[in-house]
Amino acid sequence: MIKRATTITALALAALTFGTVPGLATAQSNGATADQQQAQELMQQYRQKASKLQQIHEETIQSHPELAQQQEDFEEKVRDAVEDQGYDVDKGQERVQEMAQKLQSGDLSDDERKAVMKDFQAERQQMVQARDAALQKPEIRSAGEKLQEDTLAAMKDQNSQTSELLDDMDELRGKLRQQMPAAAAAGGNG
Repeated sequence: MIKRATTITALALAALTFGTVPGLATAQSNGATADQQQAQELMQQYRQKASKLQQIHEETIQSHPELAQQQEDFEEKVRDAVEDQGYDVDKGQERVQEMAQKLQSGDLSDDERKAVMKDFQAERQQMVQARDAALQKPEIRSAGEKLQEDTLAAMKDQNSQTSELLDDMDELRGKLRQQMPAAAAAGGNG
């Protein structure tokens, strides 16, 4: 549940899974409009840059044991704070794995599948609420900010492309925000 990810890596991971926006995922196969195709191209560029940024992050963590330890310590603080909110991380992970296995088995009726998906969403919501509450604690927030600053500085030292990648991703994100409403609306109509 709690991944080894700073905000930077979380952005990269989100970009890698962001291809399921209505109207974008099926744009090319359904005779996409120019706006949809442009949005899809922007998303592909964003994913490529996010993937490179994630690679730099992983290399940085591997080459900086003190940063890896700082990250582990932060994750442990977050995990403890999440559990202080009343959410049992280990049991939650077990429940999610069980639901995933049920969904992948192919043995469920449509109604059963919908019920498992509803339970999955509820589980995820509980975890997110507990995590968000934990991240609001001042000591957690300051530790996270320090980890992010230290990680970003180390990434910039590790690879000179880091700043450029981040700037490019910010620019692409802005362009995508402009494209998304038009692409999603057009995709919903086609």
